[in-house]
Amino acid sequence: MMNRRRAAALITAEVVALGALGVGIYLAVSGGGSPAAKPSARSSEAATKTAPAVNPLTGTGPGGQVLAVKIDNVGVAQSQQAGLNSADLVYVIQVEGGLSRYLAVFDSSNAPSKVGPVRSARQTDIPLLAVYGHVGFAYSGAISGLLPELAAANVQNLTPDSAANLFSNGGSSPTYIDPKGIFAAYPHLAQTQNVGFRFGAMPAGGQADTSVRVDMPTASFTFTASGTQWLVTVDGSSATTLDQGRTSADNVIVQHVQVVPGKFTDHNAAQPANEVFSETTGQGAADFYRDGKVWHGQWSKPADTSQTTYTVNGKPMELAAGRTWIVLDG
Repeated sequence: MMNRRRAAALITAEVVALGALGVGIYLAVSGGGSPAAKPSARSSEAATKTAPAVNPLTGTGPGGQVLAVKIDNVGVAQSQQAGLNSADLVYVIQVEGGLSRYLAVFDSSNAPSKVGPVRSARQTDIPLLAVYGHVGFAYSGAISGLLPELAAANVQNLTPDSAANLFSNGGSSPTYIDPKGIFAAYPHLAQTQNVGFRFGAMPAGGQADTSVRVDMPTASFTFTASGTQWLVTVDGSSATTLDQGRTSADNVIVQHVQVVPGKFTDHNAAQPANEVFSETTGQGAADFYRDGKVWHGQWSKPADTSQTTYTVNGKPMELAAGRTWIVLDG
């Protein structure tokens, strides 16, 4: 386990590395953005699909095109977050030093005006996003070893290097994006599609449980029931967004995964730090929280591009319509 001083060194080094990306200008709030990317064959095919009448990622409202954003969740960044309560899904991911980052998924029918602070991509992100199709993926940068894999992934990579005018502050921390501007500039992003979630009436069974805590080596998350929602607490403090008040979810899934050494090493800090990788292709246990209750079941995803099946006693788990947080718990 890495101590707080070492974790702070990693954070500082990442900020310095991010500042070095500093190409670009302030956020194009008007949505003019960068010129639309030339569509690939697969992105053009995605653009021809009609948005679903009901968003399969939330079970409510229309679908739309998809954008995933890597969001900082360490130290001062916890008081700088924006847009999380407009996300369809938020994945909570362990990174080096036992710290955490968010991978938030948004659709164009419910895009907020500001999302961030945006930080760097990780190896875990690529198989997580593989099932979504050719979506936008906004991040501030990545270590050099990961760059070829990001380039080969079925995503539209959006960084301060490739779309500088869509990132505020010249891409330096804290940097934010305007999802509406991105959707306007990249019209060929994939539409929302079924990636495995099911929505419906509250299932039979379940146990009353109004608070759940998940610990990572140097991060902690508590979800507390408040009516039909779950209020988020991070590292002992209430999570609050700049633009939307207290951070909340309609469902919480604690997906138990293997967290193993990653393929790459971060050399930005005083000494090398091995990145970690959360294995989301495979199977394991899962805990499902909705409406002040918990159900214990399983998750299964046979391949990166497969849907994730969430079950309780062999039957699909029905979630409440709305936003879901998925904590990848190792």
